[in-house]
Order: sequence, then C-alpha cells, then structure tokens
Amino acid sequence: MALLSGCTIGNGHICGPQTPMVYCNKAAYQRLANPPSLMENWQHMSKAPEARQLDWVSCGGTEKGSYAVVSGTTGAETAARSGEKFDQIQRCMMGKEYQYTGTCQGEIPSRFPACQRAAGAVPER
Repeated sequence: MALLSGCTIGNGHICGPQTPMVYCNKAAYQRLANPPSLMENWQHMSKAPEARQLDWVSCGGTEKGSYAVVSGTTGAETAARSGEKFDQIQRCMMGKEYQYTGTCQGEIPSRFPACQRAAGAVPER
C-alpha cells in the first residue's frame, strides 16, 4: 500500500506537491486541453454569435475558427506570410466592428493589429 501523504485527488489525477496544478484544476485543464479558436476572441455588440463565423470566413479564416497557413520557400517566409494573413483577418474583423477579447500579453500578441488599436495606436497597413 502506497503512502500518499499530502496528496489529493483532483480532476481524475492524484495531485501531490510536485504535480502541476493545471492537472488538478478541472477548469484550467479544460482551457489547456481545449483552447478556444482564434475566432472566439472576437465579439460584436449587436450581432449574434452565429454571424461571427460567417464574418470570420468572409475575412479569410477557416470555418473552424482558425486560418490556413500560407506556405513560403523557407520556414521564416511561411511564418511571415501566415502572420500577414492573420493580421489581414484581424483588420477585416475590426472593419466589421468586432472587438478583440483575446490577450495582448506577450511578444507576438502585443504586435497584433487588434492590440495596437486597443493601445490607441493606429495599426500599420
């Protein structure tokens, strides 16, 4: 019989002092295991949530709420082209009067056009 001193059962896992707490907190685990789509970070004051998917797709996103990676000749070119595609989608959603509700923290998100607008700066074209 094992001695489980200081351990608890949480979210279907045995949680001890060295267990990452995300495995013991059901809500945190669900957010980690099933992150929201990029599309879910956009809200409109007067449109139904169902319209968001149509607007997202019309702006160049995929039906599942992401966007297709644009290939390039190198990994860096692919990353740059894909970033430009996502920036274009953001500008389109802002043009449709959606508000970005995602995070602007971190090196990459802080450069999003939606985060630049939120910070009061004019997004670059």
